[in-house]
Amino acid sequence: MGHSEPLPLAHVSDESLAGLRAEFAATAAGHDEAASFPHANFERLGQLNLLALTVPKSHGGLGGGLADAARVVGAVGGGEASTGLLLAMNYLMHRTLSANPGPAYAEIAQAAVEGRGVLNALQAEPELGSAIRGGLPGTVATRLDDGRWRLDGHKAYATGSPIVGWWLVLARAGTPEAPLVGTVLVPGKAEGLRVMPTWNHAGLRASASHQIELDGVVVEAGAALGFHPPGSPELKARRATVEIWNGVLIAALYDGIARAGRDWLHGFLHTRKPSNLGAALATVPRLQGVAGEIETLLLVNRTLIDDAARRADDGTGLDPLHAQQVKHLVTHNAVRILDLALSITGNHGLDRASPLERHYRDALCGRVHAPQSDTVLLNAGKAALGV
Repeated sequence: MGHSEPLPLAHVSDESLAGLRAEFAATAAGHDEAASFPHANFERLGQLNLLALTVPKSHGGLGGGLADAARVVGAVGGGEASTGLLLAMNYLMHRTLSANPGPAYAEIAQAAVEGRGVLNALQAEPELGSAIRGGLPGTVATRLDDGRWRLDGHKAYATGSPIVGWWLVLARAGTPEAPLVGTVLVPGKAEGLRVMPTWNHAGLRASASHQIELDGVVVEAGAALGFHPPGSPELKARRATVEIWNGVLIAALYDGIARAGRDWLHGFLHTRKPSNLGAALATVPRLQGVAGEIETLLLVNRTLIDDAARRADDGTGLDPLHAQQVKHLVTHNAVRILDLALSITGNHGLDRASPLERHYRDALCGRVHAPQSDTVLLNAGKAALGV
């Protein structure tokens, strides 16, 4: 894929991101209605070199940090939420792989630079549920006599399944008495990998987050990114980076969705002029107060995201728990913002002809993205009490 309009990192302006949001918003309702994957959006992101935002400069990418990624994800997600979700996961996976690049990363990075490679993880399973809650994955990695690995298992919520070029698959190895847990890099078109079209959700309908069956998938020896005992320092260190980037990027996604809903609300309040009022709804004090509450919640969101991303990028350090709390607060604020918007728009807001009800359905998904609120609050309570 060619780069017709490459955007160096320094020139990803607010104006260009606003234009991209509007471009993706123009087709978002159709993708939501049909639950169709937004292929054209990722072609566009590739043209703009934004798939390679967090690919290191040493590998030809833009070398962006967490603040850069959060800014782009928020804008893209405000246009089409499923695109923003997969883009966030792609940025996170590049950050994870580039921290300790194996022999395959040069090819993966080059694909992103050329605008044709997207990454995501396969962690959740129908039986296990969310991996963050613990337990051993049912997906088994078996070392073959020639050094290669065979994978067998069943994964859930494979966001971006039509286009993901490489999956980071959570699997177990070792023995029942001495299990090991690790990640294996699996090409999206590997023989034995089958996408099962199961996704039919209230929100993020265009994400194609189907289930995937791994039946005798064989990969090269170097595809295993390290197996360690559960709870080992190596796994905890790897998990810390994932939790920080995941928490902030998921927060940025849902903040972007809430801002898109706020923008529609403002347009509605200025253009809707009931005959019995004789003026725009924006002149009504009660509705002005609701708009003010929404702006205040958005201010909280922006402050939390910007502070967390800056601390992660500048080396002063960001605790994974802090990132979890940011995710919890921002996603709850996003739902509250859109609930407030619906409360003052009545049937107009709930009509499928308006984007507000879609933004609300998408925002509800933030509650179930790991880490979920009960886990975050339990972790925060334990830390506060020193137990």
